[in-house]
Amino acid sequence: MYACSSFNTLSEDDIQRIVQQIKARANPADMPWAGLSVEKAIDSLAAEYRSELQQLCTAERIDGSAASDVFHGFLHFLQSLNSVFCSYSERASRICGAEQRIIGDMAWNALIYQVLDARVLMWMEEWLYVSLSCVLHCVVRQPSTIAHLNSAIDSGIVARLQQIHRDTGAVVVGFGDPAIAQLLVSEDNTESDDTLDSSDPMQSERHKLFARVARDPHQIGLFINDFASGCQLLVTLRIVAYASRTLSNAVDRLVDANVQRQANRWDTPCLDQLLTRVRLVATMLDALLCSPATAQPFFLGHAESRLYIKFSELRVSELFGIIIDYPDSRLAIADLRACVVRLRTMRQMAHSLRNAIQQRLLHPGATTSDILTQYISAIRCLRLLDPSSTVLEIVARPIRSYLRSREDTVSCIVQDMVSEESELFEDLASGNGVIMDNGAEGVVYDEDYADKSWEPLPIEAKNIYLTAQRRDADVLSLLVSIYETKDVFVQEFERHLAQRLLACTDYSAEREIRQVEMMKLRFGDRALEKCEVMLKDVADSKRTDQHVSETSQEKQWDMPLHALIVSRQFWSTMPKEQFVVPHEMADMRNKYAGMYESLRPARKLEWRDALGSVTLRIELADRTLSVPAKPAQAAVLFAFQETPAMTLTELAQKMECSEEFVLSRVRFWQTRGVVRETDANVFEVVEAEDSSRNNVTGHMSRPAAVSSGAGSDQGEDYDDDEGDSGGGGATSASNARTEALRVHFNFVEGILRNFGPLPLDRILSMLGMFLPGENTTAEDLRS
Repeated sequence: MYACSSFNTLSEDDIQRIVQQIKARANPADMPWAGLSVEKAIDSLAAEYRSELQQLCTAERIDGSAASDVFHGFLHFLQSLNSVFCSYSERASRICGAEQRIIGDMAWNALIYQVLDARVLMWMEEWLYVSLSCVLHCVVRQPSTIAHLNSAIDSGIVARLQQIHRDTGAVVVGFGDPAIAQLLVSEDNTESDDTLDSSDPMQSERHKLFARVARDPHQIGLFINDFASGCQLLVTLRIVAYASRTLSNAVDRLVDANVQRQANRWDTPCLDQLLTRVRLVATMLDALLCSPATAQPFFLGHAESRLYIKFSELRVSELFGIIIDYPDSRLAIADLRACVVRLRTMRQMAHSLRNAIQQRLLHPGATTSDILTQYISAIRCLRLLDPSSTVLEIVARPIRSYLRSREDTVSCIVQDMVSEESELFEDLASGNGVIMDNGAEGVVYDEDYADKSWEPLPIEAKNIYLTAQRRDADVLSLLVSIYETKDVFVQEFERHLAQRLLACTDYSAEREIRQVEMMKLRFGDRALEKCEVMLKDVADSKRTDQHVSETSQEKQWDMPLHALIVSRQFWSTMPKEQFVVPHEMADMRNKYAGMYESLRPARKLEWRDALGSVTLRIELADRTLSVPAKPAQAAVLFAFQETPAMTLTELAQKMECSEEFVLSRVRFWQTRGVVRETDANVFEVVEAEDSSRNNVTGHMSRPAAVSSGAGSDQGEDYDDDEGDSGGGGATSASNARTEALRVHFNFVEGILRNFGPLPLDRILSMLGMFLPGENTTAEDLRS
């Protein structure tokens, strides 16, 4: 904030009296310095004027609260000072004559330097800032203001400045150009803060002045003429050279206020309009504060440099948010590039952004998905800012290193690749080259698909930045290059594909086939061989199921069972649960296996109940329920067919598995109101009061099966389940899983106690950071 200091009160009559006294001393009869040398006579004359000028300079012209008083008060002060100067010049010319006039001029300059103290300079700065702000405000609101400027400014001086432009490169605005008005007018003409500093307490007073002047074109003309006369008085009084720093400060304030007005405005181009406004103001000052013989674009060059520096600082401080807002912020990126290219501050911008990312993004509270989204936006933005990718390498190094330390990075990238709504899906579908592992730098790319509009790298990028040497690669290729090999992504995609195929209940895999074909374009046919076998297993299973269905109809069997038969060697490890299957389910399995073995005699089915699903229709006395469940959960309910009430131990013995395995399955039915706990570890079916028996019938929906035998295809896969693998040798694994869930429960309880309510994905992220190695899912936390 630049404020005027308070001045001692001096009335208008006192000022006129002082001026008349000074003029009266011009009488030759009152010259005590007559007969002295020219130098001494001028010194004596200057001493006479010094006290009056000091009194004049300390007089209060304004009360410091109204912008109009700032403008008119300082203008009146300059007029009074000019009256003193005219009196001094007349008397000095009589002493010096035309030959030695320079002595009188030097004495006046020294006199001005002595009497213009810091308080007057602050007043001058505020006057110039208010004047320039009002002019620019009128230009933006009233295009006719350009015509008033054109009439108030000497066209010869502007022409002289334009001539210098051709030699120095400064862009001089011609006030006679009709296109200037269109460049200056704001797109949103309702804005009222274009040139104001919001932290300035005099802002509202300036608003009043600007609104009053801009309302009437006649008032605009009067204001511009008064401002031009004030500038001419500064030149006449020879104050410009002494107060150049003060005048520059006023221009700096105007530039800073205009730049700050563009904060968070990323969807519109700002730099060109700001440059036009600043060039208009600077050209106007250069034209008003100089003569045609000495015209130099001092303010123009200074104002442009200030604008580029401040606008660059603003956009660099906002760059993290600009990246988040991409692609809506493309215009802001173009403006920032123009600034950093001119100022050659690309590397400083890169380090500033890297620090912001490390502080605001790379921490346990940010999910891996959010980090990847920000990284993808950073890649696209920084390639617009720096096509050589040197900045991208500086910024990306800590992001890539941090992503490698997270266990779910590969999973998140693969999920984005196959999601049709994501940006990575477009890169995957584009087929822009095959990602290979044969390069000495890790992952490299097929050069046949590289960008042919090649430009040499900057010197600092060669042999230093790996990403810069891969600047033709698309976003997907850069994400894959986080790791040294692409195999981790292929393996994760195999797991994802297996989950998708196991979830298909109708053998429909058109979407998965399309994903595999796109993956083959980017990762090669050889890397996706397992995926091809998985798809073939689905197709073969569909044909087998049709054969079983036709055979069952011929034999008049009820066969609600549908199986996905997979090759053991090409599917990931599948969990196996050991428990006694109800005879209803066992009979259907045996029939299905017999028909399959008749079709393929050398092979044998091995069932994986953990991956299957059953739809149960439960008929109770007062209600009927349809519940999808796992085979082990269905087996628990079937056990209650014969004995409506059992202890946990009896139920475990009947199913031939561990109590821990049974307990989680009983809880499943307890939460659905089918079973209740009447005593500690004693459960019974929830029946109506007059009910005597539950009738439970089942419809099985395609449990997973594994084919085995001489010459058979073998493979593995997995699916999420209720948790424990039970029975026999699986008891220790079940206990370990239960204990892990207890530890996680205690940890989550501590998190919620210390941090309050948190989103589920945030809790999962913190579990992955502080309890690595435990594959806890969102379903585990919900249950």
